[in-house]
Amino acid sequence: MSGVFRHVSLVDSVLTSIDRHVAAHPPERGGGLLGPLGLPLITAFLPDPDAISTATTFRISPAFRRALTRIEETEPDLELKGIVHSHAKGAEHPSVDDLAAFTDCLRLTPWLGRYVTPIVTHQNQRTRDHQVLLPHGLLSVFVSVPTPLGTVEVRPARVQILPVGRDCTSLATTLGTSASTPRTADVEGVVHVTVVMRTAGLELTLLFPLLYPTQAPIVLAERTDEFDSGRSTLLDRFGIDHRHHRILPLPLTWDLTVPAESRLARALHAAPDPVW
Repeated sequence: MSGVFRHVSLVDSVLTSIDRHVAAHPPERGGGLLGPLGLPLITAFLPDPDAISTATTFRISPAFRRALTRIEETEPDLELKGIVHSHAKGAEHPSVDDLAAFTDCLRLTPWLGRYVTPIVTHQNQRTRDHQVLLPHGLLSVFVSVPTPLGTVEVRPARVQILPVGRDCTSLATTLGTSASTPRTADVEGVVHVTVVMRTAGLELTLLFPLLYPTQAPIVLAERTDEFDSGRSTLLDRFGIDHRHHRILPLPLTWDLTVPAESRLARALHAAPDPVW
């Protein structure tokens, strides 16, 4: 299995959701991993609290299948990338029963070509590159692909975490606003992870490339009809003149010598004032 085919990018808010719905509970629990069509990117987690499970087995529920169908109908740009579920401590690899389930899934969805099949265990130490520490456990990320023999080959994934949730939450706290749930948007044929922040008088749209935080995001500022100069702390922060209603990009200086967790806030604070 090639390194490219094993690559998996996850938005960090997905990890937060997996931790809350899966890792923070006894095994076995789980749910679905969703992302934009045709890309090795996971942007959402759909939990399955009604799954058919015991301490050693996990099967997705009819309710989960119905919820997934609704998502696919309302958001046709999203697809199921795979299933994550939890095991007992020490069982970080998919079981024999898991492999049979993966084989069935790939037989039913051959257009996917692969399944992302992470396992959550209650451990607090990361020992391999395909593992990610969570507040309540360990996520071991695998990619499963069908073989010509009708079986499934499972390999450790090459994992990339996009710290969009971390950085947007920090920025929103600083600006006294809140951040939307990450989604995806196509920018001239290239998929970006999108987050929106709103406050009185201003809306910021942040478009994060898949190479973030090495690569800078696109940040668009738009005036809204809610403007009130006496209460718009975000407008004050950027020193924006609100005389005209326009959408403008904020030019960013992206300094790779700044620590990654501070890079976004530093770039926005240093951005020159747009001319509306």
